[in-house]
Amino acid sequence: MELITSFFRFFLIFFAIRTVLNILFKVKLGKKQKIEADIDTVQSFSKVEEKEKEVAIDMVFDTICETYVPKPKAYQVVEDDRTHYFCSWECRQKYIESI
Repeated sequence: MELITSFFRFFLIFFAIRTVLNILFKVKLGKKQKIEADIDTVQSFSKVEEKEKEVAIDMVFDTICETYVPKPKAYQVVEDDRTHYFCSWECRQKYIESI
């Protein structure tokens, strides 16, 4: 009977230690995964920023007020197969009136 009790105690202690070690391992693994996830998030943000930096915006010159304007936002007048760009509708109108 004492042999069975000793055997039972051994397995009880073995499973208790195993459970504690599993919990500690999972906590440590969880922290490591969280850190890796944070690193991945930071890297993905830096990749997005790099892509944003790589986007070049064409700038065009407004001859009326002598400023540069992003091409997609500029007003245009095509004259003799040449495109003139303007920062505002008013500058465009001034150019048309001066023709």
